[in-house]
Amino acid sequence: MKAGVDIGGTFVKFAFEENGNIKTEKILIKHYIENKDIKGLLEEILNVLKNKNIKKLGIAVAGLVNKEKGWVDTSPNIPLIEKFPISNFFEENLKADVFIENDANAAALGEYKYGNGKESKILITLTLGTGLGSGAVINGKLLSGVNGVAMEFGHTTIEKNGLKCHCGRKGCLEAYVSSYGLERIYFLISDKHLSSAEIITLANEGDEKALEAFEIFNDYFSTGLMNIVHIFNPDKILLSGGIPEYYPLITKMAYSKLKGKAFPLSIESLDINLAKLGEFSGAYGALALTTQEEV
Repeated sequence: MKAGVDIGGTFVKFAFEENGNIKTEKILIKHYIENKDIKGLLEEILNVLKNKNIKKLGIAVAGLVNKEKGWVDTSPNIPLIEKFPISNFFEENLKADVFIENDANAAALGEYKYGNGKESKILITLTLGTGLGSGAVINGKLLSGVNGVAMEFGHTTIEKNGLKCHCGRKGCLEAYVSSYGLERIYFLISDKHLSSAEIITLANEGDEKALEAFEIFNDYFSTGLMNIVHIFNPDKILLSGGIPEYYPLITKMAYSKLKGKAFPLSIESLDINLAKLGEFSGAYGALALTTQEEV
């Protein structure tokens, strides 16, 4: 049996494949994170995996993943796992081959193999949620980079000396195109603090300020997309995360604005659509890692 594990800050999600059949499940692990109990967290995951005769295991986790050492250098959502030898832990306890990857990169591979990215020549995935995650699959191969930290597109600079990003830098794309970016934009035009979920609800109801916030959000987003298509010339960009899930109009808005910014030839064969795998995209991607040859 092969398995994929997506370790998040609230849930751990699993995808199991045997004889071509895939089953998913998830467990709540937020209390381990809050209590900084890494032993309890890993034992809980191990309890789900053991006795399943797993031969290959893929692990997806948020943060900068050092694949050579099999750990996470930095993880904003799960700091207690930083520098812990995750790969070695599961290799020793399961006697299985273990592959580790950043969750956004894994999600791209998952969409390519199991979702809406099938047969794409150059696939880009963007997760618009708490932050801005991104991944790329080129001719069927995941683009990881030399040190495994390629495609940190959310941390490219979109505004010189702009708003501060959660990474500590200023003007990152994520500082504008994310749930907290949307909240900041709304506050700047309304002087009101609302959650991204509340802003999305208002926008869906036609509220003027919420729609204005999305127009500004989309201006930054479409500029980011322009940079992507000018660099990669992809045939498909898939959007996932809470923002496109609950405000799917952003897909059409982004493409419409992109047409006025990008070279026409660079988007001639481009399809921008929603991702398919939803909350289990990271687990499916981790599962896909077990058959992926590294670029």
